[in-house]
Amino acid sequence: MSYNLPKTFFIKQLFFVLIGLVIYFVVSFIKVNFYYRNAFYIYLISVIFLILTYFFGEEINGSKRWLDFLFFKIQTSELLKITLPIMLVKLSEEFRQNKTHLYEFLSLFFIIFPFLIILNQPDLGSGLIILFTGLFIIFVNGLSIKKIILSLVFFLSSLPFIWMNYLKDYQKSRIINLFDPFSNPLEGGYQSIQASIAIGSGGLIGKNSSLGTQTDLLFLPETHTDFIFAVLAENFGFFGILIFFIILGLLIARLLKLSSQLNIHTNRILAASYANIFITCVLINISMVIGLFPIVGIPFPLMSYGGSSLFVFLVLFGILNSLNNNKTLIAQ
Repeated sequence: MSYNLPKTFFIKQLFFVLIGLVIYFVVSFIKVNFYYRNAFYIYLISVIFLILTYFFGEEINGSKRWLDFLFFKIQTSELLKITLPIMLVKLSEEFRQNKTHLYEFLSLFFIIFPFLIILNQPDLGSGLIILFTGLFIIFVNGLSIKKIILSLVFFLSSLPFIWMNYLKDYQKSRIINLFDPFSNPLEGGYQSIQASIAIGSGGLIGKNSSLGTQTDLLFLPETHTDFIFAVLAENFGFFGILIFFIILGLLIARLLKLSSQLNIHTNRILAASYANIFITCVLINISMVIGLFPIVGIPFPLMSYGGSSLFVFLVLFGILNSLNNNKTLIAQ
């Protein structure tokens, strides 16, 4: 007997999409100067939500990542994808004429503080996205080669400390099983193996949606969230995924073109950081599904089930649309 998700999943996601589109259009009409003027307060609110999650968050599968607001739940770490770039871009603008060590210290503080909270939830995937996003913004704002090398040395030397003190046993197991998933096929390597089977079983044209052996028969877990790409590959096959990649490539090309055409420096950096978040999430999700990256729980943007990620990316696209609609002719 094949397995299908309850209709309530479809109804909820349809509701999320409709609400998200309303949010997208509203955000599109808000000028970006509003976010710059209130950058610190917007960032502070998102960090407060993170702290509240640590104390009062709902625990699901051993992780405290969600705040329950009676009628809806929100994954608070997702908010940093919106607020951290705004904060760092605003900070960069304040120190634009004189990039001192204070700028770098404050930037790292605004990055590392939420990163450690997210890592403790634990949510390694979202933590890495926040960390990479913050470092990307510092880098494109002119960090010297010497400091980049020193930062890489510091990061690599801190890996043993992070491994011993922050990573949970199941996270360590996922990293180890990345190199040989068949060494532990029923535990750490189970998801990678089943995802690979699902992708391969799709063949050239895919299977009927009621005949997907890995997805419909429950061999592959989290088919509606983290492993939605494997479901697409099994159901639509190589040609379906090829079309999907073409559409995805056109969207990414549009994001990159938009960010390159903005004339104000701060707006270019903000747009590039949002494009970077989208691209990074896509690459990590696909990479972990096909076995090139540890399974860290990154949903596929706009595709995976859930409201938090969908709303965040629609807000990001709304801000990008606002930037595009309010381009200035004066280069800065």
